[in-house]
Amino acid sequence: MTGRFSQRQLAGEVAMLLVGCVLYALSVVLFIDPIHVIPGSVTGIAVVVKALFGTPIGVLNLIINVPLLLVAVFYLGKKLLVYTGITILLTSLLMDWWAVLPPFTEDMLLASVFGGVVMGIGLGLILKAGGTTGGTTVVGRLVVRKLPNLPIGTILMIGDFIIISAGTLLLRDWDLFLYSTIDLYVCVVAIDKVMYGFDVKSAMAIHTSQAAAVAGRLQAEIPCRVVRFQDGLVCYCKKSNVSKVQRAVQVEDPEAVCGSVNMDYSFGGVDRPE
Repeated sequence: MTGRFSQRQLAGEVAMLLVGCVLYALSVVLFIDPIHVIPGSVTGIAVVVKALFGTPIGVLNLIINVPLLLVAVFYLGKKLLVYTGITILLTSLLMDWWAVLPPFTEDMLLASVFGGVVMGIGLGLILKAGGTTGGTTVVGRLVVRKLPNLPIGTILMIGDFIIISAGTLLLRDWDLFLYSTIDLYVCVVAIDKVMYGFDVKSAMAIHTSQAAAVAGRLQAEIPCRVVRFQDGLVCYCKKSNVSKVQRAVQVEDPEAVCGSVNMDYSFGGVDRPE
């Protein structure tokens, strides 16, 4: 039974990863690259470099991400290495392969909004499956292990905003900065909605002496929010993820005690029940 469950879970994660890669690549090819909007992360750097020198986005994406991936594996584990390796390779190949496709729209506002939506959904699926696209998403995973109270979308927004600002200065186009900021905001909202859902209806009180380690594992493996207290933590998640939270807690601290309380909760608010 456990073996069949693990195989189903693996198949689901791989399928989610592949769909996410396709959506991510399409967002760049059909919306982002044609109008030179800077999406942030390594892809944003690649878009800027292509605009300046004509270097293929996929090639740059692959080259820049390899060192980051090697660093991340020491902190985030082999599973993330495999999933991220697949993601980087597949998205890089697809972006260069589909580069001949015509843009979906040449309207900068529409391209910024819908590019952000498609990219955010793709990134959310990749992150939810347990992978990253490299770049700031790797950094986001690392930061979340240390600061589990922060939603990963917020971390990505900070890093990507820095990249967008630098890219705008190089391209000397302030309209591009505004459109890129719109794209980034829409993308981050879409990521958080895919990762965490619109409503979270379960809160789990976890009493553990290994609060930091448990919080890090939960935030890295399960779409949830974690708030730490002196004698433990509270984990906000979907009802369907309660059993996953319990298993992850027991792996990290077999002596931990979990208790679940049902409530209506939206991630649009603060990190506490209303």
